[in-house]
Amino acid sequence: MTTCWVISDGSAGMINQAWGLAESLGFEVTLRKIKLRQPWESLAPYFRCGLNFCLSSTSDSLNAPYPDIVFASGRRATLPALLIKQKSPSTKIVYFQNPKISSEHFDAVICPEHDNYIGANVITTLGATHRITDEKLKIAAQHFAYLNPDHRPVLSVIIGGPNKNYSMPDDFAERLSHDLNQLLNQGWRILITLSRRTPLTIAEKLKQLPDSIYIWDGKGNNPYFGLLGLANVLLVTCDSISMISEACATSAQVYLYKLDGTYPKFDHFHTSVINSGRAEWWTGNIISGDVIPLTVTQDTATKLKELLCF
Repeated sequence: MTTCWVISDGSAGMINQAWGLAESLGFEVTLRKIKLRQPWESLAPYFRCGLNFCLSSTSDSLNAPYPDIVFASGRRATLPALLIKQKSPSTKIVYFQNPKISSEHFDAVICPEHDNYIGANVITTLGATHRITDEKLKIAAQHFAYLNPDHRPVLSVIIGGPNKNYSMPDDFAERLSHDLNQLLNQGWRILITLSRRTPLTIAEKLKQLPDSIYIWDGKGNNPYFGLLGLANVLLVTCDSISMISEACATSAQVYLYKLDGTYPKFDHFHTSVINSGRAEWWTGNIISGDVIPLTVTQDTATKLKELLCF
């Protein structure tokens, strides 16, 4: 079996992109969480001298025996990946995201099309790769079936939070609550999950919704996959490309909920996924339509196998 290290700074979004593709390819995967020392922490990926000394003492070790392939995800993973390539030239290095340096440093680069990064060994994707599969969603839907005991149509609401590009307006909770109450009266089962970035004030306001609306409180097993698997319709805030990419991999209709703010790369992604017919902006109404799930992870796996000849 092909051995693979996923190298990342530990952020869930970065890990999931690489891990999901490794799973799709059937690799034997090991996670290596890395932490850089100064000045490499601040200057990566441009400062590439002394790579033997770039890792902090609190970082996972990157010692031999080395794997067949390394999936490096995120800026901080660039230098450790290049270090492994120095020590083990036969190890294939695949970088996720825009590396900010030439793709010639890697065997392959997997980059969202909205980053506008090109190269002979670059695979572009509509959004991000992920860990969503039909089988995982089926199992999760069975496990969390108790959330919809009367088998109503399900609207799952995936809420992110403010970041450097988007903010949540003061009336976010009020406007969303208004829409959800209307849908509740129309017979929808409504399931909500929040993220670590969701402001506490908004979470508390949403908890004032009727008790028949489920909101995960952060305790017990995370129902995220269950909410994706149970959903007939998904409503996702527009602040996370990963969340939207995962939603679009399901068989549910997808609506995007606008937040305050804008960013060219996100605008490009939103436009692309809407033009593909896979998602629409939320207007408060649900209109039934045909759904063709996006197969970004599977398509990327096929292209990577062709590129690296394995």
